[in-house]
This record gives sequence, C-alpha cells and structure tokens, in this order.
Amino acid sequence: MSKVITFSRVFPKYHPKAGQSTYFVEQLYNSLFSKNNLMDYPKGLEVDESILGVKNHTIRSGNRWKIGDKFSPRVWSEKPYNSKQIILCEDVEIKQIYDFQITTEDDDGEHDWSYVEFLGKHYTAYGYGGYDDELMCEIAKNDGLSITDFYDWFLTVRTKQQRLDNEPKIFKGQIICWSDTVSYGCR
Repeated sequence: MSKVITFSRVFPKYHPKAGQSTYFVEQLYNSLFSKNNLMDYPKGLEVDESILGVKNHTIRSGNRWKIGDKFSPRVWSEKPYNSKQIILCEDVEIKQIYDFQITTEDDDGEHDWSYVEFLGKHYTAYGYGGYDDELMCEIAKNDGLSITDFYDWFLTVRTKQQRLDNEPKIFKGQIICWSDTVSYGCR
C-alpha cells in the first residue's frame, strides 16, 4: 500500500509569497511525464517544462521513507485537511532518499542565520542573503522553487521563546526523489 504525499498548490501563510501559486502540480507532471520518463501522460494533459520547470523531488520532515517505497501524489480539493484529496496520477516509486537538515540559530545576539547539513557538509545561508552555493541552488530547483523561495519556505523565523532561550530551530527530514535525472553524489 502506498503512502500519501500532498503537494501545496499555494505558498504557506508564513512565506513572503503567501497565497500565490506554487505550480507544484504542473512541475510534478513535467517531471513524471518528461521524455526521460516512461509513465504515460494522463489523457488531455499537455506539459511544457520550459515554462515552469520540474519538481523532481520533495522534502518532508521525519525519516519514514525508503528507496522502493511508493507514494500517491495528491492535492487538497479545497481547504487543506478539511476537504477531499485529489489523486494526481498513479502511484510513483521513490528512487533516491537523502537525509536533510536545516538549522536556524542566533549568531550575534540579534540576527538569525541558517545552515543546511547535507551529505556530511554544512552550507550556510547568511541572513537569507548568501545563496551562492550551486548544490543548494540545484536542490531548490529540483524541489520546484527558486533558492530564495526555498529558504523562505524552510527557514522560518524562530519563536520568541526559542530566541529567549537561545535555542535553534531545526528541520530534520528527507529529500524524497522519484527522478532518475537527479544525483547528489554518494550518500
């Protein structure tokens, strides 16, 4: 039995683009039904990856996915968690899994900074301004986002209590990849 992965059709409330379309569904279709993929296009579907790009993976919190698992890609028909889900296509097999962690903490008593731990390395995003690492840009692109939108999605501001207690905010999860075209190196 497949697990369900729901994709957001709009940016979340805390994001600077709150309420605007993510185009994740269209980008997912571009990934699944590209020339390099063997899945058949759903009837009546026409996609153009040159317009929107592709979503070759998703990043989810926790550690519950394994290579070979299948998922049912879905979206909410209306309000998330309060409406029926729409199944986007047949179940999709997971081809790669990567552990992924983002930590946001205080470096000078005033400003938060964040770093990503991936493949045994640390990548720093200085105050949402230093997005110069090619690997992080590639991860963002494969997730269907610009690097700025990617960091704004995952690097949410710490709570007031976390700041007072000087506690970092940590996101731990997995990159769940269904595309054969993505390779981030040795795991």
